Amino acid sequence: MTATTTSRPDPDGLVHRAVPYRDPEHQAAALTAPVAGALEAGRRALVVVDPRCAAVLRRSLGHDAGVEFRTPDRMHSAPPFTVAGRWSRAVRGALADGASGVCTVGQPVELPGADAAYWTRLDLALSHALRELPVELLCCFPDVEPDRAHAGALHDEFLVDGAPVPSGCRRDDHDLLAENPQCPPDELGPAIVTLPVTLDDLGSMRRVVERQAELSGLGPSRISDLVLAVNELISNGVEHGSGHPVLRMWRTEAGLVSEMSDAATCRLAFPGLAAPPVAGNRGRGMWLASELSDVLQVWTAEDDPGQVTGTVVRVTMSPP
Repeated sequence: MTATTTSRPDPDGLVHRAVPYRDPEHQAAALTAPVAGALEAGRRALVVVDPRCAAVLRRSLGHDAGVEFRTPDRMHSAPPFTVAGRWSRAVRGALADGASGVCTVGQPVELPGADAAYWTRLDLALSHALRELPVELLCCFPDVEPDRAHAGALHDEFLVDGAPVPSGCRRDDHDLLAENPQCPPDELGPAIVTLPVTLDDLGSMRRVVERQAELSGLGPSRISDLVLAVNELISNGVEHGSGHPVLRMWRTEAGLVSEMSDAATCRLAFPGLAAPPVAGNRGRGMWLASELSDVLQVWTAEDDPGQVTGTVVRVTMSPP
């Protein structure tokens, strides 16, 4: 194989490209040059691909190349927006550790409950979560129709033989989200807590959350994180929503679920995915709740018409 060098990511933002492949060997060959180039330039590499491709890529790069491989089933064991948050934290962790940038690689794989809507929403969420970070995000897809057309709708460019090629069919993110809605909130049965909250109730609400977290077996730091996350969500409903949000809580196999529902519709694009500007005062609560909890899910009447009325936000925290 002749090594080719791709253009380096803009140091101030994301480069997001689709990588067509024919089989795992061809996929690994297409990824070797950009991943190796990133490592040579002092960047990190995070690769989440099918195990067959990962095995070939390890041999091509060398097992001591310094690439971080993660398995798709573990990385994607959550709703798309939560997974995008995991990618963002991994990238920010590498940057904080001294990396000048990160080359990340992913691909849709067969997972329980992961349909086409899941992967579309994840791709769009990754674009938003990583947009201001020095990242080269490479998304692999089988080079056949209709996968080629679908990838072109999500990406400005393809990476073909090491060179960027315009896709020519990139579509609007919000149109794609509307066509690929997430599933409506699961019915969780009778809640252990149903608590309408106003501004005067925030203190007692926090005590309720703390007590339920203790009864659910969460450790002290997890309890503090959950109380802060729920407080941020409920405060958003009080200050920026209807003023009268409702808190509901359930104990499930996944952990303690806390839900904020409000009659007002959240109009933040991709809520909770990207850290807001330091000088801003909107969106910080949702982002902080996402950072503190294991899973954050948001349903809005605007982003998912017909699924909910107003806004529903759930966070899940697992013991300990």
